[in-house]
Amino acid sequence: MAAAVHSCHCRRMPWEFTGDVERYAAQVWELLARHPAENTAPLTVIENLRAGRRWSSVPPLFGWYCSPLTGDHRVAGASSATGAVSMTPPHELLLGVVPPESIGDLVGGLRTAGVRVPGVNAETSTAEAFAAAWTADGRTRATMTMHQRLYRLSSLQLPVPSPGSARPAQDRDLPLAVDWFYRFEAEAGLPATDVEPLVRGQVVDRRLWLWEDRDGMPVALAGRHPTAAGVARVGPVYTPPEHRRRGYGAAVTAVCTQDALRRDADQVVLFTDLGNPTSNSIYRQIGFVPVRDDRRIRFDLLASARPALAASP
Repeated sequence: MAAAVHSCHCRRMPWEFTGDVERYAAQVWELLARHPAENTAPLTVIENLRAGRRWSSVPPLFGWYCSPLTGDHRVAGASSATGAVSMTPPHELLLGVVPPESIGDLVGGLRTAGVRVPGVNAETSTAEAFAAAWTADGRTRATMTMHQRLYRLSSLQLPVPSPGSARPAQDRDLPLAVDWFYRFEAEAGLPATDVEPLVRGQVVDRRLWLWEDRDGMPVALAGRHPTAAGVARVGPVYTPPEHRRRGYGAAVTAVCTQDALRRDADQVVLFTDLGNPTSNSIYRQIGFVPVRDDRRIRFDLLASARPALAASP
């Protein structure tokens, strides 16, 4: 990616923040793209925002870190960033790359900037370390809301054929797909967002697939995010409860994955909820292997830390 490099002011502020996605990308793309599968989430955040995707009316926040050593010994023509975080409300703070020694500075920088952090999403040890630092003042409680696992495709194994067939979603499928996306968010315990632009983008780019039964009725879907740094991330995958345990989810996921590899992806990844053993088993069967575990952690202000309400006159 050709982009101007902005130097980090490492001596005075190791973490620097902006609301400009292009300024952020110029600093961190090279860093994130070194491990594109592990950094699929922050990379696709950048690509989705570039495509006009928004999750709410609240502006996003981006941050990058330059270690003092890196800042003083920069390689000519290269970004010196060694850390990258982003937040797209109402979602949690996404810790893409956070060196352990920078967590204290990150917490301090966010508090100094007056940033409200509803939670954190990151690789397990990083998420837990940030949560410990964020709640150290005793004013906030941390609660784990989801234990996730990142999978990467090793070799696609097509499942035993299910009754029916797959097809790309079309404009006429938008109402159904939007409804299923909302159901997916609710069942996964994710923050409610305006999913219609996401659905429409996947339909237009032919990244959303439906599985139809023998009668031509849609019974499952699988979509994927824009390919970023050669990696396509499948999600969401959703089968309504009345159609589950018939192989439809595995079948449509395999087709969506196969299409990504044929079109523009070198690798395909996906996240699962470890609280759902069925989906984890299905993805392993079609060739996905574990990469790492992540955690989503929510922060709540303790009652003792909330400002008292003024008494009524």
